[in-house]
Amino acid sequence: MAGFFGLFNYSKEGPGVAKNAPQKRGFIHFYEIYSRKFWNLALAGLMWFAVCIPLVTRGLADAGLTYITRSFTREKHAFVREDFVDAIRKNWRPALISGAINQMVTGVMLYNIITFIMEVWVRGKDPTALTYIIIAITLMGYGTFTWMKYYIPFLIITFKLSLKQVYKNAFLFSAVNLKRNLLISAILIAIYGVLGFLLYTFPNPFMLAVILLLVATVLPAFRSFLIQYHIFPSIKKLIIDPYYKANPGADKQLRRNLNLDVEEEEIPSAQAEDKPAPAEEPVFVDTIPEPEPTNVPKKSLPKQYNERELRRFNRQVQAQGGEDDDDTI
Repeated sequence: MAGFFGLFNYSKEGPGVAKNAPQKRGFIHFYEIYSRKFWNLALAGLMWFAVCIPLVTRGLADAGLTYITRSFTREKHAFVREDFVDAIRKNWRPALISGAINQMVTGVMLYNIITFIMEVWVRGKDPTALTYIIIAITLMGYGTFTWMKYYIPFLIITFKLSLKQVYKNAFLFSAVNLKRNLLISAILIAIYGVLGFLLYTFPNPFMLAVILLLVATVLPAFRSFLIQYHIFPSIKKLIIDPYYKANPGADKQLRRNLNLDVEEEEIPSAQAEDKPAPAEEPVFVDTIPEPEPTNVPKKSLPKQYNERELRRFNRQVQAQGGEDDDDTI
């Protein structure tokens, strides 16, 4: 049995893809990429979970997982273990600091929200108007900051930005990309709701083990994959395209890493016609020397002075009052 009843079996021959077939978009394109990379994403999710165990290293885990999911959504190859670790190594400082900031801000907001719920719904206290204003601001801040966290790891591993610039751009994207942010949040809330419903309906060790397995492997990678798939078009439109329009020849390797079109420099036709074609290098070189022809008369070569004789000659010239043109040997 390959995969789940052949669901992820790609060894079976199919009709193939037409050369000029239009690229698929939307859910079909998302599903095809995700299903092809399912097991690699599960491994990346497990690595993310392992790095997150100390909690303070959440930012490092996000950097490694974001690099993998960014590559897969852009349909670029990535070595899961090696590239995961390499992304952490290259971005460990901003990733670690941003992870700590994100956890502290999220923790404070959740504490305020939970405290309000406990005071009003559980203890039955009547909140004041100021309390409603504070909790409304907190809820808006929590939603905005959650959307900012969709972009922070991507900005850290992709661009050379300071942390201030990372958070500023993440805040701007949380506003201008509102439609996609709402879509991502709705999908994730639906998934969390289904998992909570299953755990509430079947409160047994088996269901708990299944949910923990999903949370440790499938869910983190799916969340990151979903985010990277939907946020890239906006980042490309607002940051990448304007930059390369102003700097067309800058950092082409990054464009290749993001699977963007890179125009190769071509010689103009007029110059190409005038310029002779380069000579082709031989594939094999014969290292055996050719024999000298026997019928060619030998030429008498003039005597070559060695270094010692040349120095002696120079001393004689100087003794006779002559001048040497050059002091080199």
